[in-house]
Amino acid sequence: MSAASCRTSERLEEAPKSRSCLNIMVPLRASKHTLTPLADLTQPSTVSRLACLAIASAVLVAGPLGAQAPPAAGLWRVATSSLAVPAALQQGAVSAFWNPSGPNGGRSATVGVEVLHTANILGLTGILGGASIPVAGSFRAGFVIGRMQVRDLVRTTTSPDNEEGTVPVYEQMGGVSAAWQVPRLHVGATAAFHHAKFDVESSSGLTLDIGFRAQPFPRLTIAGATHFLPITLGDEPTTDYFGGAEYEILHRRILSGLRTCLGLQYGAAYRSSGDLEHTVNIAMTIEEQLLVDVALTRESAYGQRDWRPSLAVGLQFGRYMVRLAHGAGVNDVGGTFRVGLTVQLTK
Repeated sequence: MSAASCRTSERLEEAPKSRSCLNIMVPLRASKHTLTPLADLTQPSTVSRLACLAIASAVLVAGPLGAQAPPAAGLWRVATSSLAVPAALQQGAVSAFWNPSGPNGGRSATVGVEVLHTANILGLTGILGGASIPVAGSFRAGFVIGRMQVRDLVRTTTSPDNEEGTVPVYEQMGGVSAAWQVPRLHVGATAAFHHAKFDVESSSGLTLDIGFRAQPFPRLTIAGATHFLPITLGDEPTTDYFGGAEYEILHRRILSGLRTCLGLQYGAAYRSSGDLEHTVNIAMTIEEQLLVDVALTRESAYGQRDWRPSLAVGLQFGRYMVRLAHGAGVNDVGGTFRVGLTVQLTK
């Protein structure tokens, strides 16, 4: 979820204060520390070395591991049904999962989490977490972790009676990201390791995604990103390609003098299978505290295409942003719910 297009424009132009988003998505069921001082983390030497070490390690182990995300990574497409903003235009601490150009946090460190919950007929739950920290100059480094699983799959043999225990079915990932941000242009990359399990079968793989966000004109923002692109740059069924654009159509004081921004957004998601989905969204922000996104997505699901509505609402409380979102299911398969919280650690 993101703010209106005007807010994105301001961020690209000025690298303003960022708000990290902690989004918590909660899927419906199918059936049935000690913190390192922030001052140390934000030192260029510390973060740069950690990021370089992580990316180098990913490259070194690329040979013995699979060079692509496991087939179970397709479960993450369910998460897109709760997005009321095109994936390429997502912002927040976990936005590197959707677009590696990442959150525009300026000089702020942000942290976030998202939890997903689907209807009983799907029975999926998911969680995403991430952080973004300024490194030096125009660079930011961060990480993203996530897990999507099918719950309550009972185990049976020759009898219809349930046996003790459930069948584990999940896909989990973790990655590091780096972004370069200058006025009107953000580019970034995310290297991620994936692990999936289906009962006793398991598989692993690596992906390397790239993304950008640019503002060629004052009111226009365009963005694009890959999602789960194999390190071999091959054509795999789990790979998606996201694109988006937003245009600020209103930015002035209305509604009893409240500063209001209104933006029109368009997004597209192309899958390696050839499916192309479209999203049209109206995004409104009032006094940078209340965010409302209303979207319609032309979605392909279960062999049919139909329009799916989705709605998201966000409230800003100081350094905290709470977000709620709901995407209606296609062909009566039930909706997908998401709850989010974003925390800005520094100013």
